Amino acid sequence: MTLSEIQRASSDNLRQTYFRLAMSIPDTVLVEDPAYRACLGEFEHPICNFAADLKLDPWSGRRLANLAMSRRSFNVYALPGDEPAHVAELLIRCDFRISYRLIQMASDGAPVEPSIDMRKAESAPIRSEIAQFMTDQFFPRQTSGFRRRIAQATADSQVLDLYEMIWGDQRIGGVMLYETELAVGIYNLCIDFPRRGQGLGRLLTNWALRQASLRTKPAILQCDPHLQEWYEKQGFCRTGTIDVYTLSNPVRRDIMGIT
Repeated sequence: MTLSEIQRASSDNLRQTYFRLAMSIPDTVLVEDPAYRACLGEFEHPICNFAADLKLDPWSGRRLANLAMSRRSFNVYALPGDEPAHVAELLIRCDFRISYRLIQMASDGAPVEPSIDMRKAESAPIRSEIAQFMTDQFFPRQTSGFRRRIAQATADSQVLDLYEMIWGDQRIGGVMLYETELAVGIYNLCIDFPRRGQGLGRLLTNWALRQASLRTKPAILQCDPHLQEWYEKQGFCRTGTIDVYTLSNPVRRDIMGIT
């Protein structure tokens, strides 16, 4: 695959994953606009309040800003392949700013056979347990109620495959995979805090790469910039960036009477 093909495959995988997670949360609605797709949910978190799949112009950019102003939390994901080429400029003109940036990465290498015990969650209770484990690793400082909502959304998204790493009789790692037509997405890859620094993350990543290789598709993921070098050592290459935008002036939401 060419770089542009990998970028498109990666962006499509991320969009599908994010929208499936969002729509698994009760009372979330999908907004289909010719210039973007968005989710709006009662749970005040960007997991179900965001927009992606952008094909913006100045007028639709303003519609998107008005939509964002109606929510307490709202992200806009600008991905490789979005339109037009100066989509960042349009968002900034419509009062958005970059909140943070993720690195888009991909690998089509053939890793060695992993030597770890991974189990797929085949039942609802096990899915819930693994989802809660993942959420606890990524959001340790959030409230237990918040973590339960995120975990439930992950567990309820049945098309997203959840796996756990077992060491003895303990769950010490987990990962979520989502296969689309052209790629296998790796999400929520994590190791239990007390077990970190022992090379288990490398083994888990190698196992996930193996799953993509068996399907003859590239593995793709998104990570924080500080993890880019680590993933490069595992065989990934940077293919682009994902810019996450929020409104520049959140106070404007209160002007509309939303408190």
